[in-house]
Amino acid sequence: MSAGTAGKRHTCRTNANHVLLKGDPILIVKVDRDKPHYCTDCARKFIATARQRLDALETELFADN
Repeated sequence: MSAGTAGKRHTCRTNANHVLLKGDPILIVKVDRDKPHYCTDCARKFIATARQRLDALETELFADN
């Protein structure tokens, strides 16, 4: 996962109605050989979900400590 700048026009992987214009900040998620691009609105939701899952994992892992 990395932050980047759109080098050309793309559509967001989550919502094709979200257009990423050249120069827009984007989230790039590398999955195997695929590198989907996400707009900042969808990236914010993606990161929030990941945080929640990591918090739950941490709670589960260290529950007995």
